Amino acid sequence: NYFHNVVQHYQVIIKGWPTNIPFTNLSKVSSTLPDLDMLLQKWWSNAIKWRQVNDEEFQQLLKE
Repeated sequence: NYFHNVVQHYQVIIKGWPTNIPFTNLSKVSSTLPDLDMLLQKWWSNAIKWRQVNDEEFQQLLKE
């Protein structure tokens, strides 16, 4: 799963994901083309980005 394969393995999270779009496999949700375009624009502009978490943050994520 995402937490194990990405967050736990690389100790990173995604910051800036829009609340109106579920954070899941986008091929399994009904996202409209404008939503997908908005996501792409946000990635390109760094409004959505990967952020490395420190050990304390990572331990907190493990508890959640």
